[in-house]
This record gives sequence, C-alpha cells and structure tokens, in this order.
Amino acid sequence: MPGIFGYIKSLPNDVSQIKNMTDAMFLYSHLKIDEQFEDDKIAASRVHLGHIGENSSPYRHGDLFIWIEGEAYNLKDLTKELQIKNNGFAESIAESYCKGILDKFLNKLDGYFCAVLYDSKNKNIKLISDRYGMRMLYWYFKDGLFAWSSEVKGLLAIKGIDKTIDNNSIRCFFDIGYLLGENTFLENIKLIKPATVVDFNLKSLTVNEYHYWKWSEIKPSNLSFDEAVEQLGYYFIEAVKRRFNPSENIGIALSGGLDSRAIFAAVNYLYPDYSGYAYTFGQPECDDIKIAKKVVALTEWEHEVFYFNNNNWFEPRITKIWNTDGMQDILHMHGSEFLERISEKIKIKLNGYGGSVIGGGFINNDNINEKISRKIAIKHFKKYTTLLDIENDFYNINHIEPLIYMNRVRRRTNMGTVNGLMYVDQRTPIYDNSIIELIFSLPDEYRQNNKLYTAFLLRFFPKFFNKIPWKRTGQPVGITKKPIRRRVTNKLLRIIENNTKLNLKNNNKNLTNYPEWIRNPKISKKIKEILSSTEPELNKIFEKNPIEIYLNPHLKKEADYHNEILRLITIQEYFNQVKEIR
Repeated sequence: MPGIFGYIKSLPNDVSQIKNMTDAMFLYSHLKIDEQFEDDKIAASRVHLGHIGENSSPYRHGDLFIWIEGEAYNLKDLTKELQIKNNGFAESIAESYCKGILDKFLNKLDGYFCAVLYDSKNKNIKLISDRYGMRMLYWYFKDGLFAWSSEVKGLLAIKGIDKTIDNNSIRCFFDIGYLLGENTFLENIKLIKPATVVDFNLKSLTVNEYHYWKWSEIKPSNLSFDEAVEQLGYYFIEAVKRRFNPSENIGIALSGGLDSRAIFAAVNYLYPDYSGYAYTFGQPECDDIKIAKKVVALTEWEHEVFYFNNNNWFEPRITKIWNTDGMQDILHMHGSEFLERISEKIKIKLNGYGGSVIGGGFINNDNINEKISRKIAIKHFKKYTTLLDIENDFYNINHIEPLIYMNRVRRRTNMGTVNGLMYVDQRTPIYDNSIIELIFSLPDEYRQNNKLYTAFLLRFFPKFFNKIPWKRTGQPVGITKKPIRRRVTNKLLRIIENNTKLNLKNNNKNLTNYPEWIRNPKISKKIKEILSSTEPELNKIFEKNPIEIYLNPHLKKEADYHNEILRLITIQEYFNQVKEIR
C-alpha cells in the first residue's frame, strides 16, 4: 500500500537513502510523491493516491514535522472536547502533542491511519498506529539504524538493512495462509502494534513502545437486547454517514454476504435518491452475483459485474504479490485482477470486512464471555500461537475475539485492502470506535448465532434483508433451517471430501474454482516453472520437492492441494522480488 517512510541518518553525509526508498515505494505511475524532507538527523517522505487525507507532507508546526497516511472521522467532536485547534488532522496531532495530551487525543481518536511525528528540537520520533492497527506501518531497529515504511519494500531499499529470513513466519504463512502478530517474512522488520506509539530517542538511540488504548477500557453495559439493537442501528448508520459523502467518488463492492449489503443499505437509508456505483466479481451464475443483482435492483445504482475464469486470474495476481510484500496469499486476491478498471469508476471504497465482529462468528458455548487463553488460541492459530503475546494486558477483556481480529482480520482479511490501496482508497465503517465499543460491552449471548446482527438488519433495513437470501445459508437472514435436500447434499459432499481429499463442491455456486483452474495446462506449466526455481533458503525450510509432494498429485486429481500450491507460489514469487534488491 502507498504511505509514509523514512529513516534516521546513522551514517555521515548520508544523502541517498530516501531516494532509494521513494523509488521502491513508487510502484505505479498514478501515485503521487510528496517532497523529500531531510535535515541532519532524518529523511522522510510519502507516496499516496491523493484522494483523501493531507494534500501534502510534512505538515510543519514550529519544530514539529508530521507525516500521515489516512484520515480521522471524529476530529470535529474530539478537538472541541479537548479544546485544541482543528484545521486538519496533522495540526490536531501537533496541537495535542504541544499541550502534552497526545496520548489522550489518540485514545479517543476514530481513524484509519498511520503517522510519524518528528520533534526536531527534542530529537524524538514517534511512529503511531490507529486503534486497530489496520493501516500498515513497518519498522526496523538494529545496530543504531532506525527506519519506518508503510511497505516492507521501502525498508529493503535502505543499504545495510538486515534481510535475514524468518523461517517461523514462512512456515506459519504456508500452514495457515497468513502471518501473525507483528511478524513479517524478515526477522528484523516488524509491523507496528495496534493502538501503539513507537517512541525513538535520537540522542540515546533507544526505543520505547506503549499502547495508548487497550481493550480493557471497554466496560460491560446494562443494555437490554432490544436496546442494544437500537443502539447498534444508530451507531452503524452514523459510522457510514461519517465515511460517505455524496459529493465524493465512492463505491461499494457487493457480495452475497451481509456486511457489504448492510453498508449499501445504510447509504441508501441516508441518501435514498443517490445513484452510486457498486460492483461484484465471481463466476457466472455464482451466488455472489445473483444476490448482489437482487440487492441493487431495489435502487437506482449502477452495478458492474466482473467475471473470473480459468484464463484471467493467475498472471494479474502474480504481479500483485509485491503490492502486499508477499503477505496476501494469491488464493485470496479476489478482484485484484480488476483494480485498474474499478479505479476508473471510483476513488474510494466503503469496505465491509470484519463484519463477523457483529455476527459473533467465533463465539461458541466453550468460549462464551471468556478472556482469550492459549488453549482457545491454539484452535485458531495451531502451533503458531507461540508467536502471539496472549498474556499482554492489551487483551484483558472477557471476550476471545479481540486477539482473533487483531490477527485473522488484521493480518489476513486486511491484506486484501492493502492490495486494493494501490488503486482505491478504503474506508471501513464496521471498525468505527462506537460500534466496536458497543459490541464488546455486551454479553456474548447477544451476538451468538448472529442473533444481534440479524435483529439489527431486519429492523433497520428490511427492504434489503427480509426476502433476499444470505449466501451462507441460501435463505434470508434469520432463517437458519436449510431445505432438507440442501442439508442432505451438503452433508454427503462433506463426507466424501473428508475421505478423499477432493474438492467436490458445486463450484458453479462458488466465487472461484481454484482446484480446476490450477489444472489448466497453461497455468500448471507456469506454476511448475515458478516452483522449479525455489530459492535455496526456502528449500531449507520445506525440505521436500513441492512439485512432487503437491503439484503432481493435484494435477492427477489424486488430492486437492490448491491451498498449498498457491501459498508456495506466493512465497516463492515474493522472495524472487526480494532477491532483486539484495
């Protein structure tokens, strides 16, 4: 994703590194480059789309210099409450810092951003993440060199950076499909934690990290279920309102799920006569496209459909592995093939990812109203739970989900957003502070089995939910019983698949058909070429020939190894790129 980057000058007469970083970050010609700032201590800059946030950087306030990538949504109310100036996001950060209330300001800030504050007088640098850490900012500190970048590739461009591979992270990615915690594929490059300030002292060359907000700050409420439904409806509509302006060029990607449809319905509720742009992708006649068409048909919105097939998905995704520094499995790059065309229609996307926070999808009778534990985490993250700081008081709340969302959503689902940010800016209404604070103030019983979400959707947006089916069940939301024929068919398919390792689902109903697409002779030939050029470092990690173990049995239909094959390709292609800048 585009963003901010910089480093401290640890070498005398160092003038070249910021240009190297800029070149690494400037992946596409449509991106904009801010001025390259340099003094005797640091160098920094920003690459961005130019659609949202600060028009240029750095913002200067006396001896302070500030770079921000992203935006905030409650500045007006928050600056009024704290009695600080509000002529923009950067000025608000500067004002709160000067008044000694930066942490208090950040604690209540609702935004999707990362930022850097440089105090040139006191020789101090602060890296800042948003509350949920969804806007990427990576950092490096070793042998006196401190650097930061919204993309790992920006750090790799600096001479002297240690590029030692993190074997555990590679194995983690291969086994579960994404990374955990703050890890990257390289040992000494880390992702900033959520709700965190990384404070670097230029005089002593020391780092101090701390959270400016914790989940434990959310206290239990006494709302009844009906009161919670009403409160959720109000907060949800307000969250969309803060992120949608009819005068901006904003679109929505509609699927067969609930989350994007809920956002679409909220926009229609706020602006019933507005005619916007929605899009859907999938195979012809798949459920996502059928359901999205029914939703849009109730409005005057334009709806564009993009079709996957076994000829148009592979190569566009290979070229986009570098966009996410290898951290998005190409299996999940749905729609990235069409980003260029979508960006011709819209500049900003309302994104519905993470809606399971409302639906309570991870809650069951074994973990209800419980604080996360290692035993529970192992069910989700297997042996890689050891990579997580589960005991950190950041997660001291009687709900298991915060740690799950800060990993499964932040490190997997969110990488699709990171990929999309190369072309279209993103806004995420569901991660509005008011919604999250409400959700986790309630007992888990309210959300279990989608109870709260269902009641909210049917009460506030019946037009879009009381008759149109949900992809997961094939029935309108709230109807949980599948037709007998469908239940029997699904059960038989599960039994056969579990015993044969073959994918026998009706793929005409699904978004994709990777098992068969991989068997396309043109695609399988390219895959074999990629897997044949495995880096020596990767051979040491996997120890087995991936073509013999995974690809050949898959092509012979002896097993379904599409997950393993696509993850191996993602890792291999990423390190091919890393090798180019070593």
